[in-house]
Amino acid sequence: MVFNVQVMRAIAATLVVWVHTQELIVTDVLPHWLRSFGYGGVDLFFVISGFIMVRTTQNKNIRPIQFYRKRILRVAPLYAFFTILVVILSATMPDVLNSTQIEVSQIAKSLVFIPFEKTPDSLYPIYYLGWTLNYEMFFYSIFAVALLLPKRARLMAITAVIVSLAGIGNSIGGLSDYGVAAFFYTRPILMDFVLGVLAASYFHDSARTARNPMRWWVCLAAGVSWLAFGGEVIGFGDVPVSPPTDTFLRFGIASGLIVAGVVGLEQSGTRIGSPLMQRAGDASYSIYLSHYFFIAAVIALANRLELNDAARALLAPATMAAAVAVGFVTYHLLERPFAGDLGIYHRLARLFAGPPTMQPRAITEEAVMGTTQKVQRPDALESDSQSNMT
Repeated sequence: MVFNVQVMRAIAATLVVWVHTQELIVTDVLPHWLRSFGYGGVDLFFVISGFIMVRTTQNKNIRPIQFYRKRILRVAPLYAFFTILVVILSATMPDVLNSTQIEVSQIAKSLVFIPFEKTPDSLYPIYYLGWTLNYEMFFYSIFAVALLLPKRARLMAITAVIVSLAGIGNSIGGLSDYGVAAFFYTRPILMDFVLGVLAASYFHDSARTARNPMRWWVCLAAGVSWLAFGGEVIGFGDVPVSPPTDTFLRFGIASGLIVAGVVGLEQSGTRIGSPLMQRAGDASYSIYLSHYFFIAAVIALANRLELNDAARALLAPATMAAAVAVGFVTYHLLERPFAGDLGIYHRLARLFAGPPTMQPRAITEEAVMGTTQKVQRPDALESDSQSNMT
């Protein structure tokens, strides 16, 4: 189950990378379904998040503070790094980022995951990809409070709270109604987390799914088809506020079917994807946060070289692959060290230091005699053997 879910995390990250790679292609030459389905990567991430939070806590007695602390340590350091990087680039190269002047209050709110109106009808933080993390941290807050309840009541409480919030959101049409927080935290996209929670609850008993893998193939196929082509039937919501968060019907349900399909398949003994995709899933958070810097650099270079449409289209696949590779590097050089794993830097230090140099040792008569005497003393051998065993 972990394998297939990690593969889905890799695919979700790749979908987001595809959305931003399209900015390289100036002319609108792609079919509508190919341009739009990448936006489902965020919904897929949210469904997976709901699923993982339940599965990692189902058989544990974990305190809310302990849970929330682990999530902050997992999410905040890397996001803070890229947020500060955006601030630095905005101050030194404002023309490249097309950025306005950044206020200190906006930096503070971004770093503590508080949504705000950066520009009229735009609820992006300083590093605009962080809007999804504002939702993640909100879900973690709900989940942490639910941990105070008995295990049987937790999932029902989480579901009830989020469904209620999404229901309230139906009566909030814009930011002028009740403010930023009321609008942001009542969007339909929150329902994605519920689908993940319900999937984890259903698959808790593996015996229920082990018999018939065919239905999970059908479930997966239905989800993929809906994700790719559902835009021909269901569009985005018409709320004039960015980012687009009325995506539950367009991408959320499809993502729920996909997650249910891959989990059911793995419980019935079928893995999808490859070990490389699993490792990409491990690095998906780094891929998500780092890729846009690389893509923006490629776009700037393409503009400077005045590449035509054909050259940009040919460059797009290589740009995507390289952006994912940058995510892998970010994972090993930043994300894992932020989590306390400094092994990569120890290995790099040994690599650059080269093999250890051996100092020549003079052979003297005393050394030879001492070695001979030590060999001739069985009691000394016994003493050395005992010291090595302790």
